Amino acid sequence: MWMFLLIWQHYHGQNHGSAGQKIKRKTTSSSQSEDTQGKETKSSITLPADHPQHPIVPTAPNGIEALLSSIAKSTEYFVNVAIQPSEFSQLGGRLQVLSTWLSARETLSSLMSSSQLTSLDSHIERTIISLFPFTRHPKQPKNAQPFTTLRKSFEEGSRGIVIVGHKSNLRHILHAIQNIRTVLNSSLPIQVAHAGDRAFPPSLRRFILDSAPNVTTINIPTLLDPKPTGLERPDAAPALRPFAALASSFEQVILIDPKTIFLQPPTAVLDNHSAYRATGALFFHDHLYGKGDSKERHEFWQGLMKYHPHSRSLRSSRVYNEGYAEESDGGVVVLDKSRTNVMLGLLHTCWQNSKRVRRDYTYKYGNGDRDSWWLGFELAGVPYSWESRYGGTLGWLHKRTGKPDRVCGNTNLHLDERDRPLWFSGGLVESPNEGGGIDGAPGTGSYKMPTHWMVDGVFQKMSDEKGRDCMWGDTIHNVGLKEAMVLEESIEAAGRADEKSRVYAMTHRKAKKEGG
Repeated sequence: MWMFLLIWQHYHGQNHGSAGQKIKRKTTSSSQSEDTQGKETKSSITLPADHPQHPIVPTAPNGIEALLSSIAKSTEYFVNVAIQPSEFSQLGGRLQVLSTWLSARETLSSLMSSSQLTSLDSHIERTIISLFPFTRHPKQPKNAQPFTTLRKSFEEGSRGIVIVGHKSNLRHILHAIQNIRTVLNSSLPIQVAHAGDRAFPPSLRRFILDSAPNVTTINIPTLLDPKPTGLERPDAAPALRPFAALASSFEQVILIDPKTIFLQPPTAVLDNHSAYRATGALFFHDHLYGKGDSKERHEFWQGLMKYHPHSRSLRSSRVYNEGYAEESDGGVVVLDKSRTNVMLGLLHTCWQNSKRVRRDYTYKYGNGDRDSWWLGFELAGVPYSWESRYGGTLGWLHKRTGKPDRVCGNTNLHLDERDRPLWFSGGLVESPNEGGGIDGAPGTGSYKMPTHWMVDGVFQKMSDEKGRDCMWGDTIHNVGLKEAMVLEESIEAAGRADEKSRVYAMTHRKAKKEGG
């Protein structure tokens, strides 16, 4: 950002004589740019070849033409020197440079001629195409402005929920839809994203559409170039999530896992969560566990941060700084794509989940797409927010000796900013891994009403005789009346959805048998 400011100040002072006028750029109280401002390396310093900001754009400001000349030279470098799958940090550096160009586009547009604006737009789009070829629509392979086209596809002011769909988790998708639409009476539109007919057959999609009003499906490989993403591969299920968030027509997206259950209307996150309003990107923590067990992962992260000024969010991370295993629970991700910097962070996350990168690095050092979210925003220099606590546990009282002293259950509970239960991952089925159902069959697994919850305690995976996760060492809370009503009604709605699935599956199998 310092390069852009120098050029602006020089140009504005020489050509307009308006000393003291300041540029205003959209920032937030928890903005990473505030944390790192003034810490970037000046171009007079020789940078190592592996530094993410190498080469720095020349800084000999001489008005708009000098700025465009510098951008043109950088564009040629970016286009001709490709980012390799291992170069997470270098990609972040290029995105930070790209952010200054987009800021220049927004702030200096009134001072530019139409030809200058066209030139700047061309440099921006060429750079984005070179870094993120998946942004091109498959039906528009020669589109020279895929980033602009993609952003125009977002319905202005729209808000909605995106669930990633696959035939193997149909049961949980139906449970999530009923929880949102029937129990919580939320009218937010729902999109079920999938990766084509093999992953989510048309008959199942029709069944989903009939399950509740204002539910649609979107086929991601028909909206983003599938070649670099490899989303139609059998091993690509986790990778679909960030691309679904990118391709969705919603401007504000609540991306959820099929096993996510809300205890409050999901609009509470959009309307009431100050951390989300501050940055436009809200992530939720996993449990704190496995301290010292993920050394290879932490060595990978630390290598990526070698030259990167740590944001406030990273400096406050107990996982990164104390060596715990998992940072992020991907059950809910909330993004405001109307903010340009959020889009840049999302592009980095999508790149991490592209075919080559996820195979060789992202999934080698992480648990699916989970940590690619905060890593993408961190390395791109984009502000992001975390919930204030690490994940808790919703379940049932358990004792080892004496009176019950812990809460056990295969869930990850998250609170709102008033410390009230907001949502949990893990689903409604007591043992959520007992089958999600294929071809409409609801799968196995029974329901059991949770009675207690705990946060901030000691967490251990599979620590009781039933193989459930447990938390102890902090206050045990009873499930409140409001939450109990939501849970009870959600379980009842899930049971009704299971019965419809059974009828559908029987009818579908009979039709297939009769058809030969």
